[in-house]
Amino acid sequence: MKRKVLNFDNFKKITNFLKKFNLKSFVEKKKIKSYMDFFELHYLLKEISEDKIKNKNKRYLIQVKGNEKKPLAYELPDLCRLHWLVLTRRVFNTLEIGSGFSTVFIADAKNILKKYFGKVDDIRCEKQFHIYSIGEDKHFLNLTKKRIPKKLKSHITLMFSKVDIVNYQGKYALKHRNLPNISPDLIYLDGPSLHAVKKKFMGFSFNKISRVPMSADILYFEFFLEPGTFILIDGRGANAEFLKSFLRRKWKYFYDKQGDCHYFELIEKPWGEWNTKKMKFCLKNKFKFF
Repeated sequence: MKRKVLNFDNFKKITNFLKKFNLKSFVEKKKIKSYMDFFELHYLLKEISEDKIKNKNKRYLIQVKGNEKKPLAYELPDLCRLHWLVLTRRVFNTLEIGSGFSTVFIADAKNILKKYFGKVDDIRCEKQFHIYSIGEDKHFLNLTKKRIPKKLKSHITLMFSKVDIVNYQGKYALKHRNLPNISPDLIYLDGPSLHAVKKKFMGFSFNKISRVPMSADILYFEFFLEPGTFILIDGRGANAEFLKSFLRRKWKYFYDKQGDCHYFELIEKPWGEWNTKKMKFCLKNKFKFF
């Protein structure tokens, strides 16, 4: 498939189109259609056989029961928002906690950046324009793998990790045992699930339908994140409140009620020469909190 968006003379036409949107734009159907059409993204909505099976639970229980094999349906507002964020912020490395349709949409945006910018000099990261996606369920990671178009595979690293219940400063939380050893520009928090750990910890269990997911992963490496880092949490209001309570650095926070998304941006001064060069390329030396 030949895409017009990959054949412009430079990135300027894309930049001008991106300026028509902000984080709140993706609740409007006309805006979403315009975005999908401009970037020709429908090829990413490839159906796999597992999409056709029936859910075992009622809708309100689907995400809190551990016996589902059918993947969640895609939500275009969330997928287009992520794609826009990666392009607008020219994100080098994304850490995605959880995987699915979001993985391929983020990877497509990385592919577009790679097409127009190639390898950017003086940037300290092993892989440029790459997404590292981590999940606690091998079944759903395999489903994500089936969705990845061949041309996007080089932009994606899928990782499996077991999850533990931890005591984070006296509070119960969930933490992956293994995370990619990177410094991400963008973190998309959409995992782990409630049933990632079935055992009890000090008499406490997450594996109950009345619980809420509570990831503490970001808190462990917060002080290694470079100024300009952006966090997006899709739903998971309790987890967003948890992070707000324990994050120690200068984060700007915003909750988009209509889109049900929580945003954090690390608005500190650059650390030095190399972080400055990275922020100049990604953000034009201007924080892009909308």
